[in-house]
Amino acid sequence: MASTQCKHYHDEEFDPCILFETYLKDPSKEQVIDYPVKVFRDILSSGIVKGDTLIELSVTSAAVFSLVAADYFDNIVLIQSCESNEQEARKWLNKEHGAMDHSHLTDFVCGLKGECTGYEQHEEKTRRAIKQIVRWDITKDNPLGDVVLPQADCVLSVGYLDAASKDHEMYLKLLKQMSSLVKIGGHLILFSGFNMTFFMIGQHKFSTLTYDEPFVRKALASNGFIIERSGKVKSQRTNKGMDYEYVAYFVSRKDREV
Repeated sequence: MASTQCKHYHDEEFDPCILFETYLKDPSKEQVIDYPVKVFRDILSSGIVKGDTLIELSVTSAAVFSLVAADYFDNIVLIQSCESNEQEARKWLNKEHGAMDHSHLTDFVCGLKGECTGYEQHEEKTRRAIKQIVRWDITKDNPLGDVVLPQADCVLSVGYLDAASKDHEMYLKLLKQMSSLVKIGGHLILFSGFNMTFFMIGQHKFSTLTYDEPFVRKALASNGFIIERSGKVKSQRTNKGMDYEYVAYFVSRKDREV
């Protein structure tokens, strides 16, 4: 029986392996994966976002967005907010026994560009590009602790602010901390679910922050960003695993420090 009380992203019941099985086994059938991955590749291939270093802070430990980014960035840093996510990310990076099989995700990503030398070669290319996996502790004023990261050309966040933020104030605090990782002239790419209240992982219901497009636009502007591209698609989900109204994205250039 499913729990009637919502859990939080950082609760111990959050299981990245079940999330993987639920939402990433067939990305072409999951709008919350299919749409962001395709849009992300379109953004990078357009040349609007470029550079050497990308930092990713997302809700999942799966390397699906790194598989895309490895064709465009030589240095990728993965920031993980949950210990369980960090463990699973390291397992895949180090090819440890029991690591989640990404071969279908790699085939999906390679299929988007119409060619690939083979999923194993592309996964190795991605592993070489991932230079660090670091923890992000939201209980600290400086979530990275003693780790010092140079500001990046691009910071990517997929669903993290939705899942980690307990209220609008916390969202704004996390966004400000995330924004500090972007260099002037660099870009922040956000993927969000509008008017979403929960998502399911196994028998557990996890809360998400409910917000709309004007809230995000105002938040980005207040952190010194200029939105260069954005878009959204209406929910096509027919099951009860989550209840978002739109999947949306924002590509924003950092114009100034705040």
